[in-house]
Amino acid sequence: MIIKLEEALAQAGKFPIRPGTVLVPLKEALGRVLTEAIYADRDVPPFPRATMDGYACRREDLPGPLTLQESIPAGRLPTRKVGKGQCSKIMTGGMVPSGANCVIMQEYVETAPDDKIVFTASETDKNIDARGQDLKAGDLLLPMGTLLAPEHLGIIASTGTVQVKVARQLTIGILATGSELVEPGELPEGAQIRNSNSHQLAGQIRRAGHIPKNMGIVEDHTETMVERISDAMEQLDLLILTGGASVGELDLVPQVLEELSYHLEFQQVAIQPGKPVSFAQRTGEACFGLSGNPVSSFVQFEVLVRPYLEICTGAIPKIKRIRISMEKGYQRHRADRQFFLPVRLTDRGTCEPVEYHGSGHLHALANVIGFAEIPSGQVLINKGDLVDVRLI
Repeated sequence: MIIKLEEALAQAGKFPIRPGTVLVPLKEALGRVLTEAIYADRDVPPFPRATMDGYACRREDLPGPLTLQESIPAGRLPTRKVGKGQCSKIMTGGMVPSGANCVIMQEYVETAPDDKIVFTASETDKNIDARGQDLKAGDLLLPMGTLLAPEHLGIIASTGTVQVKVARQLTIGILATGSELVEPGELPEGAQIRNSNSHQLAGQIRRAGHIPKNMGIVEDHTETMVERISDAMEQLDLLILTGGASVGELDLVPQVLEELSYHLEFQQVAIQPGKPVSFAQRTGEACFGLSGNPVSSFVQFEVLVRPYLEICTGAIPKIKRIRISMEKGYQRHRADRQFFLPVRLTDRGTCEPVEYHGSGHLHALANVIGFAEIPSGQVLINKGDLVDVRLI
């Protein structure tokens, strides 16, 4: 039975692998999923702050002359209150002294005798950030489930947090099936091909914030596959099989999983490329069976496995899409499945299909920005039509 992508993800999501929480140093938190919310520990800015170099004074005393009292660099407390006819020189980021209600830019100031200055412009902005203008103590900065990017690390550091609670990274095994496969360092002979899927999937797993474990290649032999999968699951949180997921005579993955007492939740999903994809589970364990075709397995990971991993870790779903017009028209022969068309960005701010010969055309992915999502039932995309592109 073939099911829709949304149904497949919902079904797999009923059986998440829960990794638990670990405490890591902030410097090691990049790419991890927060398991606690981060709040501001104080007002930001924590004091009235000058937004430029100039002179802190009272607006009502302009244009002056004003008597200069002191110089206030960033990081130093003012020692004098600003009164009538007075000012303090101040640097960007400096604490505005009591009594001042504006900072005049130094470019609009002339010096006068007796340590006095005169404002030469006709008007001025306030040029002061009020205390708590950006944040108040207790404000939510990052919700639980945030996948931590570099900018998030700076935000966390600003709260004084040096140890971060994050979801444990899942160890995800990759086992390539197929008697025709050899590893990249070997020279293929006859009808052999190199195992590219394992390395591609390892990169996708790392990008998703988890730990790949390459389990090598297993031949199309039922007993051998049963033994290898049994051994692999003892070391892993999740197993991804690539190849052998279809319905051919040597597509043994579904049969082997059932022999190992896994329950197959689905075996086909209405996507192109990538219809043959399975998800199986038994108590506390899960396994995906992806296509052996490299473009198919890439797409299957991005649209199904990666969202499943977000469910497992409690990550806030982050499907990045842009709506963009097509530079060229595109027509497909069949429209019975949701189609993921590899596209690249043009210098005109549009997208266009790359040269693409089907799910085995791995090199088509070299310069893509993502996949245009074409709904089932739609055959033709005209030049200028808007499409949703799932970014990778």
